[in-house]
Amino acid sequence: MNSKQRKQNRTRGASLIEAALGALILVPIALLIVDIMCLVFANSVNDTCAKNCARAGANQPNGGAANAAAEKALATFQKSGIIKSIVLSDLTYQGEGGNCICVTDMVVNLPVPFPGFTSANFRNRAVEPIVGTADPTKPN
Repeated sequence: MNSKQRKQNRTRGASLIEAALGALILVPIALLIVDIMCLVFANSVNDTCAKNCARAGANQPNGGAANAAAEKALATFQKSGIIKSIVLSDLTYQGEGGNCICVTDMVVNLPVPFPGFTSANFRNRAVEPIVGTADPTKPN
């Protein structure tokens, strides 16, 4: 083997080591970016669900109907593979001229779990003015 071939073999080996070390650094960073994107998406979905529940509740004439409408709005939500659960944790109906306040809780499973961090919990609160009022001609 001449000196030119030995130098070329050393260069190839060094390139292989550099590529392996680069992959050890870049692959976890890429997987972390995937997790962060999923968390941003899940937070957006939870925000939308809370707003939809609050709007549905705000269009009702009383608290009982508001709670039922908010639960129905939440039931129409299509879960994805990363969303483990979403629940309506609180609904406050303040009456005519007030607000309908809705709080939703979401549990999200991360697609690439890191040790000690396999899921995330999101809580979102939405406030909508009440527009649905009782008919004054009908008795309660």
